Parts: sequence; C-alpha cells; structure tokens
Amino acid sequence: MASAVVEMDYGVVEGIAKGFDTAHEMLQAISQALEVAIESLRAASFVSFGTTAALAQTLEFFKKIADNLMKLCVEFAGDLRRAVGDHKRGDYKAGAYFKKGITLN
Repeated sequence: MASAVVEMDYGVVEGIAKGFDTAHEMLQAISQALEVAIESLRAASFVSFGTTAALAQTLEFFKKIADNLMKLCVEFAGDLRRAVGDHKRGDYKAGAYFKKGITLN
C-alpha cells in the first residue's frame, strides 16, 4: 500500500497569509473611516431631520460587513501559518482548523 505524499510550498502559503494580513489592514482603515463618518452623521442628524441618521445606519451596515471580513482575514492568515508550522514539524493530520468552519458574530 502506497502512502500519500504531502507537499507544501511554504513561500506561496506564507504569501497568501500576508495577503490576508494586508486585506485585514485595509479593512481596518475602512472600518475606522466609516466609524468617523457615522459619528459625524449622528452629530449632524438633529439639523437634517433624520436624513443623515438614515445614512449613518446604512454606513453601520457596511462597517459591520468590513468588521466581519477583518475577522475572516485574521482567521485565514492564522490557519495558513499554523498549516505551515504543522507541515514543517511533520504533523500532516493536524489541519482540522480548516474543517471547523468560519466563526462570525
């Protein structure tokens, strides 16, 4: 019976993890900019009779999406780095974190 060969190009996988890190940083900047815009709109809502409050609520929706995507990027980057570490140690069956699914609140 032949055994399976498990190979990994560490540089490629680390590059993908760094890509998720970069995406996380961009989404973090977007989230912070949205937070500033939301607070500004809330402050101005008393003058606009609710128009800016509605816009703030829409921006909150997009901020929540950006925040969830940030969490995914951190999770994916961590999973990929753990996979590289496991592979280097010869632990080829430890990749269960890829099977557990995505956790968002």
